[in-house]
Amino acid sequence: MKLKYKHAFIIIALGFLLSAPVVAAANTGGAVVAQDIDQDFFFDLIENGAEVVIATIGPEGEPAVVYGQLGVPSAQLGLDDPMYEGVLVTALLATQGELLDYIMDLVGGNLLNFSGAGLNDDFMITQFGEGGFDINSIFGMLGTDFSLLIDIFVDVEDAVAQANMAAIRTHLQSEFGFSFAELLNLRIDEDFLPPEMGITLPFTINLFIYQVTNSFEDAVNSILNVMDQTGFLASIDKTVFTEARASGAGILAIPDMGDLMDLIEGFAGNSTPSPSSFLLSQLPALDGPVAIAAAGYIGDQVMSTTSDELNIFEDLLGKSPSQTVNGMTGGQSLVAAFVPDVDITGYSPEDEALNRTFYDSDAGIVFWNATEYTDQSDYTLSFDPGSFPPMVTLTRSFDPETTVSGGSTEVTVSAHNQGTEPIYNLSVVDNLIGTTYDSVTVSGTQSTTSATLAGGSMLNFTYTVTFAYEGGYAFAPAELMYTYNATTYYKQTHIDGYTVSSDPIGLLTQIITEGMPFTGAIIGVVSLGAIVNIVLMARGRGGGSYQV
Repeated sequence: MKLKYKHAFIIIALGFLLSAPVVAAANTGGAVVAQDIDQDFFFDLIENGAEVVIATIGPEGEPAVVYGQLGVPSAQLGLDDPMYEGVLVTALLATQGELLDYIMDLVGGNLLNFSGAGLNDDFMITQFGEGGFDINSIFGMLGTDFSLLIDIFVDVEDAVAQANMAAIRTHLQSEFGFSFAELLNLRIDEDFLPPEMGITLPFTINLFIYQVTNSFEDAVNSILNVMDQTGFLASIDKTVFTEARASGAGILAIPDMGDLMDLIEGFAGNSTPSPSSFLLSQLPALDGPVAIAAAGYIGDQVMSTTSDELNIFEDLLGKSPSQTVNGMTGGQSLVAAFVPDVDITGYSPEDEALNRTFYDSDAGIVFWNATEYTDQSDYTLSFDPGSFPPMVTLTRSFDPETTVSGGSTEVTVSAHNQGTEPIYNLSVVDNLIGTTYDSVTVSGTQSTTSATLAGGSMLNFTYTVTFAYEGGYAFAPAELMYTYNATTYYKQTHIDGYTVSSDPIGLLTQIITEGMPFTGAIIGVVSLGAIVNIVLMARGRGGGSYQV
């Protein structure tokens, strides 16, 4: 069926909730308005708040779920407070596993990239190079597990930026329980660039980056506490966002959307319209604060050959069967489900005639305007049994779970067919750690194959990794390929982080050995240096090996 006029606000609201601040930052201002939608809707959306649940079920029955709020966090964060004077954008993110990669794929990485046309002026080329800026390069450096607070101030005195940043940190600490450690405090002005570059900066920047020192669970819960606690959140078990191996939460806040849009439009000039400029062109001129807070996770397979329905809140968000679901009081509440590879035989509630629901059978998308429903038992999709493959798990374990420099761990990868029907043509591979890090040594089998894996059976292999140096290591996903009912399926583990700690005795030996031959006096000095480093490690102040 075609999209009806009254459905358009749901589609645009969904996109707005996900990407409005991000889109503003990438806007080139070159598209035309394509939807005749009353702009009062958007202002009401921001003023009264909005929330959305987006649930995607992959072809193997694996979920990816995002819950977000727009507008409401603005008040919670105090974005009208004078401490935000000069702040262009503030972002706080806690993530583990590959959730961030999934979000980038969902929103579209080019919304955040400065590349291609429009980068021909000297300033932009100097900042980002001839090829532009790819946001994935930042995520590649950060890895998958991190918790950061980032604030950008524009065109304010350094003393004002420093004082306001201190006030923002204090507010986040006292109101929501965040704690921070400084990573970067940088001012970019005329004195920052060498005079021979001959570049005049159009503005000054203060960039602050802090590590969020809360545990991952505490950081995610603190972000959830910034949100309005009514609406969908009252029915959600928050542990779904902390216990999944690929999960996270974040806040993106813009104290004044007008300032951000003016600044970016000054950058872009008359460059070629982009997808982000089209999305932004659908919105009215926005001024004042906008904030988005969201949490999400990527889960393991929940649908199998025996599944015939999915309850979004109960099966994916931990709602108890006795609870009901209500939308946000006074705001807009949306539920969206994406099941692109399966025929949906029905969904509930269903109110197409009243324009409260929308189903695109070709795309496998269902939208509910949840604002119209009170005390709803759940939002449900129905399928024919056999729409998904058998319940198959792919796991990876480490023994021991941590080690010291020079130590080893045994890695076991297991494919388990938990269903009753066989799967065929299996191939299991986990061979990337040796190519990712030159300093590790790998021994043993890192792949296996099998023509058939009967229901209830397992297929596994074990290999050993030895680490020369301390540090954090990321094991890329192990991969499984198999066929069922003449269809090929691909399954991955999540990214696994592995910690190799310093070995105090080994550090002492290393320093002395690498310093040989020494006189007795010099050995004493070197040994003293090792002892100092070991004490610093014990006190949590660094130390570490002498690896270069």
